Amino acid sequence: MFKKEPTQQLVSDLSDLFNKCLPVYELITSRNYDELRILLNTNELFTMYNHSKLFYTLHPELQKSEVEAFYVSFEEFYLELKQVFFHEDDSTGKLYSKLSSMKDIFEELTTAYNVL
Repeated sequence: MFKKEPTQQLVSDLSDLFNKCLPVYELITSRNYDELRILLNTNELFTMYNHSKLFYTLHPELQKSEVEAFYVSFEEFYLELKQVFFHEDDSTGKLYSKLSSMKDIFEELTTAYNVL
């Protein structure tokens, strides 16, 4: 079985997390979305977040401020996603802003780990 180095695994997990946010954003901003599909994808998204956060916590040698910033950015995106989904806030502009911020922070993170 192919085994990745901890740094590669972390960056891969965070990349997967960010890339999963993109279709969830597309789902929630579409005109006639399927609520069950969004719930399933949101659940998967949060599971991926918890998995990567646990991996990060178990490897103190990987801890950098850029990763912490990415997690904070994801948490803000996730909170806004719930606000939009439960119709407490219909502004998808804020949601896009959070997604864009997460993208910028992910790019900083890849630079910090000399990846890509």
